[in-house]
Amino acid sequence: MISSIAYFPSQCAKNSAPVLQAFLKSCNMNGIATKENHWECDAAVIWSVLWHGRMADNESVYEYYREQGKPVICIDVGSLIRGTTWKIAVNNINALGYYGHKKNIDSNRPKKLGLELKDHAKKKEAVLLATQHAKSLQVQEIDYLAWIENTIAKIKRFTDRPIVMRPHPRCKIMPSAGSGIIVEQPRHVNGTYDSYDISFEYHATVNYCSTPGIQSAMSGCPTIVDISSLAYPVSIAWQDLEDPIETDRTRWLAEISHTEYTVEEIAQGRWLKRLEDQL
Repeated sequence: MISSIAYFPSQCAKNSAPVLQAFLKSCNMNGIATKENHWECDAAVIWSVLWHGRMADNESVYEYYREQGKPVICIDVGSLIRGTTWKIAVNNINALGYYGHKKNIDSNRPKKLGLELKDHAKKKEAVLLATQHAKSLQVQEIDYLAWIENTIAKIKRFTDRPIVMRPHPRCKIMPSAGSGIIVEQPRHVNGTYDSYDISFEYHATVNYCSTPGIQSAMSGCPTIVDISSLAYPVSIAWQDLEDPIETDRTRWLAEISHTEYTVEEIAQGRWLKRLEDQL
């Protein structure tokens, strides 16, 4: 078990303060020393894996600690209840990270968090292509623009339906002109820090490995994601895009409900109980 952890408060999102404070409190409560801007701890905690803006310098922290074989705990805004639950994982925030969410499952946790699986409310015939930030660790190993263009071609191979592309609000990466897609611009939700409107009333959603894939699956919209997505266990196959097969999402929802925590739960150290075997 680690005995010290480094944290870098100036490299966190502006809304991170109460979450980080709860995290540090739980560390100290469990005998883990917390050291600000330190480079020689047993582990580090960073906010997000988006190497951009305030978090750009987290890339060097991540690489330094990982090169030494030390774990990096990643905290990020949640996909389940944005602004209320927060992801905490080791080394990444998609399925390549470790959440400990496959063990000691509380089947009632979704209900406790107010989560529910919805039926598919399809009102639009198009396929939604929801993209993510190109500077994230989640897509660092691929040419993301090429992935977008290849995915558009793949959608067209399996269906004649219109394609609506929704770019990440802070990353307007777009395919080449003439791709024949419709662009849906995200709109900020008033009264929130960084939430944007999104609807899954489409025939299906395609996403690489970010929040829209998870939310789409919860909404009952047939979803295609990469194996690195937390939504992959309920992803449909490409050959089923035109006529999607329903999947049982009950166990999946119970599992991913253990990937995120409220601020109170973070302060209680619940995250540590799930991650300690990787620390």
